[in-house]
Amino acid sequence: MTLALRSHAVVDRNHAITLQVPDLHPGDKVEVIVLVEQGAQAEKKGDQSFLDAIAGIEIDAPPDYSTTFEDNLYSHRRDP
Repeated sequence: MTLALRSHAVVDRNHAITLQVPDLHPGDKVEVIVLVEQGAQAEKKGDQSFLDAIAGIEIDAPPDYSTTFEDNLYSHRRDP
């Protein structure tokens, strides 16, 4: 059985994260995925987030591009 848990934690001075989850028992095997909140990192560094960086990008494409991009991408595959 797969159990998915979501919890927020703060890294302490020792670069450690402590989670107390009653559903986990000593000896349980777990897979840990760490997602770092970009907002917190960007504020510290003064950098833009990825979303802020691409927000100003303008793409010159036809209005129906999102539905016809495959026709343009694979134009060599068109049936005669």
